[in-house]
Amino acid sequence: MAENKRRPKIAPEKPPKPPREYSLFNWLNRFLPLDKIFGDKVPGQEERVPVKYFYYFGWIVILLVVYERIGFQSEEYVRNSIKLKKEVDDLRAEYTSIQAEYMKSGKQSVVIEKVKPDGLEENLNPPKKIVLKKEE
Repeated sequence: MAENKRRPKIAPEKPPKPPREYSLFNWLNRFLPLDKIFGDKVPGQEERVPVKYFYYFGWIVILLVVYERIGFQSEEYVRNSIKLKKEVDDLRAEYTSIQAEYMKSGKQSVVIEKVKPDGLEENLNPPKKIVLKKEE
């Protein structure tokens, strides 16, 4: 009797992969002549950079833009900090001068000068203590 054996499966042949499509590159190529810089190496045009490096260059450009933006924000923060510090110093000086004027206006000699036009005078006699006796 014949022995049962598995037949090997015959895999269908895969069609060859089409060349990789770089959609971002094709989209940008409509507006900018990037194909003069980027492109697959063709004999006689070895000075061109291959398209596969386009995304790396784009990534580097994005990182440089982010780096510059962070630097600009830090400089802006320092400028604002210096401006606020000057404003605080001005307000502190103004507070000190107003406080000094207020303390000076509470002195007895200054108060006497302010109430003289109203007809009030300083009492030169010391106050007397009044004692009441309790009646039982």
